[in-house]
Amino acid sequence: MASTLVWFAAPVLVCLGVSQMYSTQRWQSYYRKLGALGQNGVRLNGLVSLVIGGPIVILHNVWSGPPLLLTLIGWLLLLESALCLFMPGAGLAGLSEVDDDTRGGVIKGMGVALVVIGGVLGVHVLRSAG
Repeated sequence: MASTLVWFAAPVLVCLGVSQMYSTQRWQSYYRKLGALGQNGVRLNGLVSLVIGGPIVILHNVWSGPPLLLTLIGWLLLLESALCLFMPGAGLAGLSEVDDDTRGGVIKGMGVALVVIGGVLGVHVLRSAG
């Protein structure tokens, strides 16, 4: 099951990363709208992180080699989920109290990181298959 998740995650991470790098303003708009929803927007963000991170942690508990990157992403998503669900005020500060330049830089930086991680995972699965 773990290798199936890596096969799935590699192109998804690359696509998300490219989207964040080249559609930064749309991502900024998305986060502004979540912030405008107040604590409900934070909870929605936390639920999305929980739905994505939970299965990764449960089904992909790999702590060696490149697949470790996917496991870490899963745990980081669960940590974000806990922050958003249990301390929505702190999550709201991250969504609404950040200026657009800073937010844009963070979004682009995360995009680059996702492309790199997806690429590393993609190379790993292709080498493992061949």
